[in-house]
Amino acid sequence: MKEYIPRQARKPIYAVYAFIGLILGSVQVGFAAAELGQPVALTVSLAVYAFVGTGIGFVAQANTPPQAGSDA
Repeated sequence: MKEYIPRQARKPIYAVYAFIGLILGSVQVGFAAAELGQPVALTVSLAVYAFVGTGIGFVAQANTPPQAGSDA
């Protein structure tokens, strides 16, 4: 996995991904607080965001060294 995303690109990618999650989550909470129906585009965006998160998580896990004393 380390070959797919260069080390120097990972931190900005994680930051952008987190920012997108913050925006999407905030919009969803706003619709819920206003007791409005959630737009289809938001539902689709959240589903795609979660799906992409799997790949981001695998890359992050692959690049995290095991801790001393762990069973990894």
